[in-house]
Amino acid sequence: MRALKRVVLWIGLIAVTAVPAMAVDSLYHAAVPVAGTSAAARNQAIAAAAAAVLVQLSGNPDVAIQPGVATALASAPALVKDYHYTEGGNGSLMLDVGFDPQALESLARRLALPVWPSPRPPVLVEIRIDGQPADAAALAGLVESGAARGVQFILPHAGAPAAAGVAACQHDALAQLARDYGTGLALVGQISGGDGSWTLVTGDTCQSWQSVSTNTTSVLTAAGNAAVDRLVARFAAAPAPAGGQAGALWVGHLRSASQYAAVMALLRNDPRIRSVRPMAAEGDGLLLSLQLDAPLATVAADLAASGHLVSAAPQPGADVSLDWVR
Repeated sequence: MRALKRVVLWIGLIAVTAVPAMAVDSLYHAAVPVAGTSAAARNQAIAAAAAAVLVQLSGNPDVAIQPGVATALASAPALVKDYHYTEGGNGSLMLDVGFDPQALESLARRLALPVWPSPRPPVLVEIRIDGQPADAAALAGLVESGAARGVQFILPHAGAPAAAGVAACQHDALAQLARDYGTGLALVGQISGGDGSWTLVTGDTCQSWQSVSTNTTSVLTAAGNAAVDRLVARFAAAPAPAGGQAGALWVGHLRSASQYAAVMALLRNDPRIRSVRPMAAEGDGLLLSLQLDAPLATVAADLAASGHLVSAAPQPGADVSLDWVR
């Protein structure tokens, strides 16, 4: 591979290249009922909110009964970034709590909980019920079941990539999915007479399954939970050994300084990546050395589902190869 002259040129151009800031998401926020405005009532609600955030981070709805979690939640008030009181839909008093992301992720890892960190790409949902596209009202239960576990299901707009192409993991359909929706994740399904057929697309991997129910709402909610189970199994990483681990990542199709800057920002904002160091460049590709707190394969799968990158042909010297899409 050629020397790092081109890499140095790209780095020099970063000073005049704007990198869009990542939007703050709701993964580290939770709104819970609160008995009153006293410190004792507030701290009890904060502990409940922290438990809800740990569910979102880990994707495990039973996280509160895991060993050590109840004891650890007693210190939740020290992890709060902000809070405010609101009125619930039935007039009840609610406490909306925002936690420090790094502190909550550190707590999750101390508790040995697998974590799927932020930012998470949304999951495009393309579902037909008895031959007709499902609307927002029909999919409300599925959307809510995902939100409770930190997953955002979104509906397609006109011109969405063909569901058949997405479900078959066709490269062009996945590239369009990434460009149009900023994601590499999709749930494609059909319900007929209560029987459901489902395909979950995660980057370049497709998983399919069947479900049976006499109630359309129940089968949709179950499909949402089944999809989240599979996403968590793929993307939530258990804590790494204290020394971390190393890996070599190739990123191709980088055609400008702004794209290089965007890749570096994406990697450096991932809490599982301790450091990123350019090693070599050739053509429009770059070989990077990473120090990680999670297996490179897990992190790369997450990157391939982010809507920014797709899997690529293997490259010499790289453990994993990806191509930039947007």
